Amino acid sequence: MKAPFTTKPAAGSGNTPAAAAVFALLVFAPALFFASVIAGREISRFYALAWALFAGGTAFAIAYTGRVSSWRRLFFSVSALAFLVHFKLGLLSKALAPSCLADAPFCHIALAPYFLNYLRQQYQALVSGGWALWGPLSLGALWLFVTLALGRAWCSWACFYGGIDDGLSALPKKPLLKIDGWALKVRDLPAALLIFLLLVSLGYALPVYCLWLCPFKLTGSFLDGQGWLRTAQYALMLAALAALVIAPLLTRKRFFCSFLCPFAAWQAFWGRLNPFRLSAAADCSGCRSCVAACPMTAIKCAPGGKAEILAYCNLCGQCLGACPKRGLRYTVFGLDLPAAGGAFGALFSVKYFYVFSALTLGAAFSSLWAPAALRDLVKLIWG
Repeated sequence: MKAPFTTKPAAGSGNTPAAAAVFALLVFAPALFFASVIAGREISRFYALAWALFAGGTAFAIAYTGRVSSWRRLFFSVSALAFLVHFKLGLLSKALAPSCLADAPFCHIALAPYFLNYLRQQYQALVSGGWALWGPLSLGALWLFVTLALGRAWCSWACFYGGIDDGLSALPKKPLLKIDGWALKVRDLPAALLIFLLLVSLGYALPVYCLWLCPFKLTGSFLDGQGWLRTAQYALMLAALAALVIAPLLTRKRFFCSFLCPFAAWQAFWGRLNPFRLSAAADCSGCRSCVAACPMTAIKCAPGGKAEILAYCNLCGQCLGACPKRGLRYTVFGLDLPAAGGAFGALFSVKYFYVFSALTLGAAFSSLWAPAALRDLVKLIWG
């Protein structure tokens, strides 16, 4: 490996169509396998094929143009929209029926604030003789594998919350409300919220985040109690919904993910296990273009100083295109890989190893709902 890099103007250049096609095939094959295994058991494998083709097409576009963030955002937003279509809107024809909103899928965000309760449950199962080796180890190994492969990039490629927040933040051309002046001062709020929820959930033995803050649980079936208690739950859930839907349109920032998501803090800590990083060049001029472009408020830079990438960076790549000197790049623990020659040499860079890892796992996870959403739309249109 090389030492930390210096500025290279060609960092955003694309590949030949042949190289892009090879990269697309490398993503398409595992995406099709996972989509067929996950979704093909219940619906036609045609929909799994369609979703794998979309993932492969995204890979081709990234490799051919050299631009990560714009095509990542398209894939991410479509995945989140598919989640809403399948889990939250039923077949769209019943979109206004409250019963369509009652059922919710298994949510990874609830894992972080409920972790101490999970440990207590495993301890109780152990002392009672009901502990099963396979269950805890298989789930733990799965989470560890995803963290090693994706790390903080989970929040920019796979999370359905993040896809909504990210897509909406891209719609306005300029922010109506600028939050840069105070955002960094409260950037550790998700960590404080995670600690609070861990302790309160343990004390009450309940998933407090799901009951009080999750905007997707805004239905009567998830509310607890009557009177002022229910009113307070409604108020907090509506505030979280506003942070997820309205705040990105006003600020051009991923407001919910940056300040209210406990899982973002969880992955910011454990994501250090993942080797991929975004690093600034040694000759960074401190122009702060990356600070303005970052949707996660995860870059700190004093005027004229070097950009510092914070632990909350989710590797979305939005800052790469914003830097006028092309001084930001994907690295492995801050280091570059040796350059490879030939028509396919660029595919052996950190950038494409990272995109392959993130896009493949993002496509696999979203196979839980995306192929089914395609089926739902086909049924809606053609009956």
